[in-house]
Amino acid sequence: MKIVLEKDQQLLTHSPLYRFTTENSEEPNVVTILQQPSAEAYQPFSISKKQGNIYFDLWSYSFAIQLKQVLQAHDTVKGVLRLRRTTNKFSYIKEDILALSEWFGDVRNVTVRSNKGGEMHYTIVLCEFGDSIMAHLEYKSGNARIEFEWSSHLHIVEFDSLQMSSDKDNNRNLFKNIDAIVQFAIMWNEYYDEKLSTIQQLLQRGEQ
Repeated sequence: MKIVLEKDQQLLTHSPLYRFTTENSEEPNVVTILQQPSAEAYQPFSISKKQGNIYFDLWSYSFAIQLKQVLQAHDTVKGVLRLRRTTNKFSYIKEDILALSEWFGDVRNVTVRSNKGGEMHYTIVLCEFGDSIMAHLEYKSGNARIEFEWSSHLHIVEFDSLQMSSDKDNNRNLFKNIDAIVQFAIMWNEYYDEKLSTIQQLLQRGEQ
């Protein structure tokens, strides 16, 4: 099995279930997991050519596994989702919306507000997923950080990738988790081409 990483991203490598090699200098951002017999490769959404097993950045972390367990157990509950990303890569917006729509249903009623001037760049997306999820997605420039909140009458879930981490330049909460990558990866096909195109159009129409 091969996990392809974006530049400067890292895998959690402390698990006793896996052995790793990065010896292939021709593939500097690829980690081979030796104990897995499968020859499949898992690639990030960010690659230019979508094919094979694609994983979303948002669901490639350890906290994603825990969130999935809670939210999937109550997937018919109405609630409010708040996602805040601090990043210098605003292409995560369409990727995150595609990932969230896989869990909560198609996105609709999209409104986009952004400020591209000055030192602080931010974009806010207000939208709905499926029939019961209100979402507030916020992106601002800066060092990588993810904050996630889910509120319903049954559960409140909160996550901050900087919690319990004093080293902002080496935030292990944002290291990739192999199990999350494999569990949540999708097999890219024409259905996702169409879905991504629809999301891009909704984002363009929703700009204010």
